[in-house]
Amino acid sequence: MIWSLFAAQAGNAAVGRDEAERQALLRASFERAPVVWLLGKAGAGKTSVIAALTGDSTAEIGRGFAPCTRSTRLYRWPNAPDAPALLRFLDTRGLGEAGYDPAEDIAYAEGQAHLLIAVLSIADPSQDEVVETVRQARARHPEWPLIVAQSHLHRGYPADARRHPERYPYRGDESDLTDPAIPAPIRAALKAQRGRFAGLPGPPPRFVPLDLTRPEDGLEPADFGADALRSALREAGAEAVYNILRQMWDAGQSETEQRAAAIVWAAAAAAGAAGAVPVPAVGMAGVPGIIAGMRWQLAETYKVEMDVARWSAFFGTLGSGVLLTFAARYGLGELLKLVPGIGTVAAGAMNAAAAFGLVFGIGAAARAYLRDLAAGRAVDPEAIREAFRKAFDSASRRPPGAADPPRS
Repeated sequence: MIWSLFAAQAGNAAVGRDEAERQALLRASFERAPVVWLLGKAGAGKTSVIAALTGDSTAEIGRGFAPCTRSTRLYRWPNAPDAPALLRFLDTRGLGEAGYDPAEDIAYAEGQAHLLIAVLSIADPSQDEVVETVRQARARHPEWPLIVAQSHLHRGYPADARRHPERYPYRGDESDLTDPAIPAPIRAALKAQRGRFAGLPGPPPRFVPLDLTRPEDGLEPADFGADALRSALREAGAEAVYNILRQMWDAGQSETEQRAAAIVWAAAAAAGAAGAVPVPAVGMAGVPGIIAGMRWQLAETYKVEMDVARWSAFFGTLGSGVLLTFAARYGLGELLKLVPGIGTVAAGAMNAAAAFGLVFGIGAAARAYLRDLAAGRAVDPEAIREAFRKAFDSASRRPPGAADPPRS
């Protein structure tokens, strides 16, 4: 499942890959990408949240409290037919719809999901069914990250001042309940809803107030709070991915190796996503920044004192020819200023698959390098280069049906 989140991208990088296999990889990525389950009452704003996060024009924003989603539906992200799916958003029908028994949909969604977003309109104080569904799901899956999106903020604005604050004032914590910049009716609604989630098993929810409206509604910006929701999803997504990976790791693997594997996977994911949202570890300044952050985190994990000279020696051991050949073959378009002397590599547009493979390979090589240093062994340059080659090969040529992550 987690394989397709990142590594299905790399299948596109293999030279000579035929179209049928490429399409099979794209299908596999959608079938196995982690699932973000959205639940809430009819008209709470679930579909508008999906539209804001994915840009999917088919996720139409409903009007008022009229039901918008008539059946359970999966939305892909990114919303591009030629791009591997990184996440799936599962939109279930609104709880509380007349004549609708949600039991079957809830059971299906719970069996698919890795992360939960509950959407609650602050104008609707009756949220018993939503809260109870979340509570039951968390009882069975206490590790699930939970985001509570508190929507329709404008319904709490005074009639004579129906506009958003000049700045987004919400922090998702207790300060939201006392900030005088937030109208008193909104503070009261936020407090009442948040209190319903007290005592849940697992980590505390992330609360995100927001207001997603149509342009004709006259509220600017129409995506008020969307950035805060994306930020919460990045953090929660990183936790969800870690949980999935942890279930796949060999129980006999040391804690150090498990932590190192997670660092490499998160970095490769960010590189493969090419700076888009909402995926884990996004926000670093391109591939060079991602690699820099990864290598220092790995050094801390293996408890090896590293400086610029040692990292320069690592890239020298890896061989600038390996990186330059890789860049030329796969068309890296970002500037790879890895070490003094390697120069600048520029080509066409960044290939997400190439970025994934590059970072995954460098991460594997760095782990081999740091293991030797930590154990006081002499570094074997050929072993370092072989670690890079094997990791990239594992990422880019694994069979489409493989469900386990490539080894590094």
